[in-house]
Amino acid sequence: MRIVDLSLPINQHMEGIPGISEYEENPTRCVVLSALSEEQLAKIRSSGLETVAEPEITHHMMSRLEILTHIGTHIDAPIHFVEGGWTIDRVPLERVVKPGRIIPLTDTAASAMVTAEAILATGVEFDDTVIPVLHTGWTDRAWGTNRYWSEMIGMDISVGQLMIERGVSSVAIDFFPEAPFWRGEFLPEGTPGPNHVKLLGNKTIIIQMLTNISAIGSGEFMLVAVPLRLEGLDGSPARVFAMVEDD
Repeated sequence: MRIVDLSLPINQHMEGIPGISEYEENPTRCVVLSALSEEQLAKIRSSGLETVAEPEITHHMMSRLEILTHIGTHIDAPIHFVEGGWTIDRVPLERVVKPGRIIPLTDTAASAMVTAEAILATGVEFDDTVIPVLHTGWTDRAWGTNRYWSEMIGMDISVGQLMIERGVSSVAIDFFPEAPFWRGEFLPEGTPGPNHVKLLGNKTIIIQMLTNISAIGSGEFMLVAVPLRLEGLDGSPARVFAMVEDD
């Protein structure tokens, strides 16, 4: 068995959706509070990590993490868009730990939209026994560059409807689950997030911003997408990985 990490690293250089005040006003911060020695502290500072003004030199290293619930590789809970929906601590793990099925969409161009038609054209079958993993390769191609958000691949509302019709418990993606509205693209149905509303309203969990999907290969695999058990909250950063059974 191979373990394939599908998660982006968390660091101070993560960028959220352009023009959204929550992202602009609350950058990710990884702040070192204490270190084991002056030598270790010097290495920490030279690596670019932030420290408090006077870190304590003591018998342990400890840090503080400040991060939004919807940045980097993360999981959306229904309450993110649905009043009264599950909070992230109430999402049953059975919905996010399940055999995965890759839907190959790597021909999707930058700034394009993934559609149900494109998914069906792959010929890959999926139903409620698996988590479909929609693989465009966009995060691998553009994460950490100016292109990532400016040329983001989006998701047509037909995809949300298809997932509901197939009865999947979760859908995993490496692009944005809506039309990229920050580019001025139209969001249909009079809501700021029609796919979010449809999917989360159906208790279909959205696992976002995966990376390294191509490393899974063609073998059968179990997808494990584990959120932090954040009581009462709307989502969580996640460590997502595939447990691959190679032939």
